[in-house]
Amino acid sequence: MPQADEADRLTASYGTHDCRRFRRGIFDDLSPLAVDLALRYTQTAERFSFRQANLELLEIHERLVIHDLNLSGDTQELRDAAKRYAEKCRFARQQASSLQSAYQACAWLVEHYRLTPPPVKSNDLEPAINRMCCSRWWSRKIQILRLRTIEAIARNIELVSRHRSAYASDYIVRLKRKQKEKNRAYLASTFVTNEVGESYSLQDLADRTVSNPAIRRAELMVRIKGFEMAADLLGHVGEFYTLTTPSRMHASLHNGVPNPRHDGTTTLQAHEYLTHLWALIRAELHRQGIRPYGFRVVEPHHDGTPHWHLLLFMPPDHRAKVREILRCYALADSRNEPGAQNHRFKAVAIDPAKGTAAGYIAKYIAKNIDGHALEQDLYGNDAQQAAEHITAWANTWGIRQFQQIGGPSVTVWRQLRKLDKADDPDLEEIRQSVTASDWAAFMLAMGGPDIPRSAQTIKPMYDFGRQLNPTSGEIVMTVMGRYGDTASLSVAGVVWRGRDYDTRKHVWMLTSGGSEAGWGGGAAGAARRTGTPQLPATGTAQRATT
Repeated sequence: MPQADEADRLTASYGTHDCRRFRRGIFDDLSPLAVDLALRYTQTAERFSFRQANLELLEIHERLVIHDLNLSGDTQELRDAAKRYAEKCRFARQQASSLQSAYQACAWLVEHYRLTPPPVKSNDLEPAINRMCCSRWWSRKIQILRLRTIEAIARNIELVSRHRSAYASDYIVRLKRKQKEKNRAYLASTFVTNEVGESYSLQDLADRTVSNPAIRRAELMVRIKGFEMAADLLGHVGEFYTLTTPSRMHASLHNGVPNPRHDGTTTLQAHEYLTHLWALIRAELHRQGIRPYGFRVVEPHHDGTPHWHLLLFMPPDHRAKVREILRCYALADSRNEPGAQNHRFKAVAIDPAKGTAAGYIAKYIAKNIDGHALEQDLYGNDAQQAAEHITAWANTWGIRQFQQIGGPSVTVWRQLRKLDKADDPDLEEIRQSVTASDWAAFMLAMGGPDIPRSAQTIKPMYDFGRQLNPTSGEIVMTVMGRYGDTASLSVAGVVWRGRDYDTRKHVWMLTSGGSEAGWGGGAAGAARRTGTPQLPATGTAQRATT
């Protein structure tokens, strides 16, 4: 294990012989992270003491090694672990005297590995038990736990900052890159065929959707431009707001130095704070009869702490009140801390004489997707590399980077783009505006930018999925899910004036493909031991000299 050997060498002069043996056991267990952990160990030992460094190293090990599950293990070992736990659940189910006892036994095992058992719906325990008996369910859960635990640790030990790796750690970026490569290989080698014999690879189909960064970016810009056009038509004004979290949620200061006030808040917890803050703000706005519309962009600071940008449109007489409400709520927490008044909430009026609102936010859209038409980010990093780090950050924490506020349903917009010429002239006129990428016309036809979703003129149509029976060629309705519960309804068209318009032109079946796509890069070196290391008896020993 060369990384563990290097880590052992880097820390050899610190502490006692017992310290070195203690460290070596952890470096062996966490080999893919060993060098970074060793560098952190030396920093902590120099700043405080090698005993404090030992305590920190032990705490990291306890977070990453959960009984016989080593989250730093390679992909295959984690898959094997998922299979073992699913098999244990199947055995517990066989031995249980009732569904209730089977669920409790399986749920205990899930919680044993710091995971959350699946919820029970309609008092039906069987689908939840089926999930816990499935290795794919375990794999997905372990993947999320792995990525978020490692990234939280990396952020806490200064691996995520402008001085090391902005937005996301190099380790997570490498994992995500390998995962994308495997996913693309799987999609390119997997084909679907419809009822008329047409065949496409899944990659061909994915490249035609918003999974393609270029299409995603273009659609977002079309919608933002449409909001601006509608605002101009209605005499509304644009505002650009920025919301940030209190200082205690930031792992590093703006200059990359560790934040002494950081309380351990994770990226996801900080995002949840902002989400709750916006819910309070929006509720107050609605109580005041104010319904702004526009877009929200979530992006990370250099240390992975999220902040929000909001491009909102509203009548001119609402501007002062909206600013007042946002500032009040943004500063409700720790309003007197240094810098709060200047940084926690910022507002900029969009001046059409200086540029369009769409142009103002375009760089934020590109920066958070693929770096298109940008050279560098705020910290001088290559824009495309920065975008890769940002998307890895968002995927790891499950953060929705872009969200529309107000306005019409984008689901209806996308379904109308699939619809052939409509026999209803009014619907056909709306469909033509959609195919012409005229979001403003579509929005006005749907009832305006601030009309509630329930009152919009066109609504999505939902139905069970359909697929071809590969043996008989019959069309089969998918009413039962993989785990025995009722299948989720999926979008299948639009509803206009009480009539359903189905946009599904074909029914598909999987005809060929490779193995299932991998879910993480090959982190070398896995657990060699399952026991928890014990802190060495450091006594009063000082740093060794060599």
